[in-house]
Amino acid sequence: MKKILIVEDSPVNMKLFTDILEAKNYDVTKTYDGKEAYEKIKSSAYDLMILDIQLPVLDGFSLLKKLKDENIKYPKTIIVSAFAMDKDKQTAKMLGCENYITKPIDIMNFLAAVEKLAK
Repeated sequence: MKKILIVEDSPVNMKLFTDILEAKNYDVTKTYDGKEAYEKIKSSAYDLMILDIQLPVLDGFSLLKKLKDENIKYPKTIIVSAFAMDKDKQTAKMLGCENYITKPIDIMNFLAAVEKLAK
């Protein structure tokens, strides 16, 4: 079973992502801020991370930069964000993200992206 870490501070989005992924039999771990996600990534291996940008304590881009700067292996990453600016998409790509999905999500596109990366 593939392990997915969801890093999302919105309870509504967290429930939506969790329900979709658990219905497809993914093993889901939830965290609501970047600092907690950092600790989880250091202590466990995940196949994929669903990451919001705007998070409390440590935002999504800062989390990725910290992991990269410290040479910590982190899972393939899909950014899911309300920000649709080209600058944000370029930053995500520069930090090694495999996909960038804007909110509100299209469930079928979201699932297709997850299934492609969580092989």
